[in-house]
Amino acid sequence: MRKSSLGDRMKGYECAAEMRLTRRLPMILRLDGKAFHSWTKKTGCVRPFDHTLMEMMFGLAKYLCENVGGTVMGYTQSDEVSLLVRDDQAIDTEAWFDKRIQKVVSVASSLATYWFNANNEFERKVPAFFDARAFVLPECEVRNYFIWRQEDATTNSLSMLSQSLYPQSELQRKKWAELQDMCWRKGRNWNDLESIEKRGACVCRRTVTVEGRGGPCIRRKFVLDREIPIFTSPDAENWWHEVVG
Repeated sequence: MRKSSLGDRMKGYECAAEMRLTRRLPMILRLDGKAFHSWTKKTGCVRPFDHTLMEMMFGLAKYLCENVGGTVMGYTQSDEVSLLVRDDQAIDTEAWFDKRIQKVVSVASSLATYWFNANNEFERKVPAFFDARAFVLPECEVRNYFIWRQEDATTNSLSMLSQSLYPQSELQRKKWAELQDMCWRKGRNWNDLESIEKRGACVCRRTVTVEGRGGPCIRRKFVLDREIPIFTSPDAENWWHEVVG
């Protein structure tokens, strides 16, 4: 009896800190590289946009989409990945780890850290680590969340390009148009950058043809979209409906 009562008492302490997010509301799971400003310097990343790092982040986003149950889409920019995770597709849809916050964030950050380090393509193998946060939000705010992250990506993009051309002292208190003009004077037009450099990329389900034992067959698989629209533009309406529903 003593062993059982001791275990029950310890589990009581454990359960007191166990919080669950509200079921059947969209969940955002965002992962960020820990101290990546220092990590990129130690690794020797190319400024302003290191495509080796970008491809690793794309691969990480796809891996997370495939391994976090209920993921609808993933968005990545810089050293972060945001996942849209649903548990309301059907009446019997299960939530990933029952939306237990400690489980969700600890497993997600472990998955990200494992995959990134296992697939590190840089010559200098500096260990990388990821943290995670999870929260729910109303259906009407889902698109606004990704608009916010994409706008952050755009701001960071111009900032990184500017910092690669000018010392920080010359960039202080400069507005968007001024920064663009300064880059242009150095022979770099921000508008000519690749889409993935300006606004990130998404991983979403697409219908693809794959080879099966009996021949070609149709599957829904997570694929990388390198040419995502500006989420606030009219062109994004059909894209968003197709990806999110």
